[in-house]
Amino acid sequence: MAKAGDIIENPITGERITFLKTTRETNGELLRFEYVVPPRFLIPEHFHPRQEERHEVLSGTLRGRVGGQERDYGEGQKVVGPAGVPHAWKNPSSGEELRLVSEMRPPLVFETLLETTFGLARDGKTTKQGIPKNPLQIAVLADESRGMFYATRVPLAVQEGFLTLLALLASVGRLFGYRTRYPEYSGPEEPPQREDRRSATVSEAMKGGALAATAIITLVVLLLIRRRSRSSSGLQRNRRGIRHGLVTLV
Repeated sequence: MAKAGDIIENPITGERITFLKTTRETNGELLRFEYVVPPRFLIPEHFHPRQEERHEVLSGTLRGRVGGQERDYGEGQKVVGPAGVPHAWKNPSSGEELRLVSEMRPPLVFETLLETTFGLARDGKTTKQGIPKNPLQIAVLADESRGMFYATRVPLAVQEGFLTLLALLASVGRLFGYRTRYPEYSGPEEPPQREDRRSATVSEAMKGGALAATAIITLVVLLLIRRRSRSSSGLQRNRRGIRHGLVTLV
């Protein structure tokens, strides 16, 4: 789990992030980080249904397109990509890095996605574009971030259909151990609080009770079936005996 001051780098794309305010530290309200991107770096046009992006330029030039309006932003200038509004970002320089202070409100799982994708890149598990090489890993990440952002050049219905297929693939990926979060990239998960442990214990007890009840009901049903079967067999034997006796008498 990221802490203020932590730095992660993507050796494939050249991105570097220094966390300033993390998801946990803000109770899920925002993620704030210093973002350094290399020359010619581009984030294609997209939109977030529920999130807002904010960027403040520290050095370099940010070329932004928000709602179809494009302009350049220099040192000290700020730009917002509102929720639901298409936006794209680019470092237009051919030789200068772009440094920003960026925010996501609310962050949702964006922080974890950054840690995991950067970690996979460091381990050589992504392509030159920073995309995970394993399709099962792609499916799990896409399924986890579903609904967070969409491309503007592809019809939304097409994207949703594709994401539905990826969700099926993601279920297979999870069976093989692929996750959105890994301790080697995000650190160990914190143990649940005392109340959480109690809730977990109650939940496990309920599950155990449900299993026990199911087992008991199944056993009773089997016994009833067996008893009915025995009764039917006895009745059939009695009927055969009666018929045999009648035949004998005749």
